[in-house]
Amino acid sequence: MSDTIKDSEDDKKYNCNLVQAFDQYILCCTIGGQAINYYRYGERKSCKSKWEDLKFCLQLKSKPIDIRKKLILERESLKEEQKSKERSSLDVWEIRDKPLQNFPPNIP
Repeated sequence: MSDTIKDSEDDKKYNCNLVQAFDQYILCCTIGGQAINYYRYGERKSCKSKWEDLKFCLQLKSKPIDIRKKLILERESLKEEQKSKERSSLDVWEIRDKPLQNFPPNIP
């Protein structure tokens, strides 16, 4: 593989898309994004992580590729660690051993 192709692939892999980061932040702030989170978890979603992603992306634009690569790898591992500690949307459901009594209700 030639050096220019490898450099091009590294630029794509170890770079962030500013437009995508901005879109993700705006989507988080919209009513639709909040409604989905409220339905799944029963609370309003904090968009702080999306804002942090946008700021991180802005900071990377001026960095050389080797520093970008290091920073992105560190951030990805940190995000994976945090994600493993978060609760799942499945945590709100309780598994039943037997069906509900009188369900569906008899409506005259």
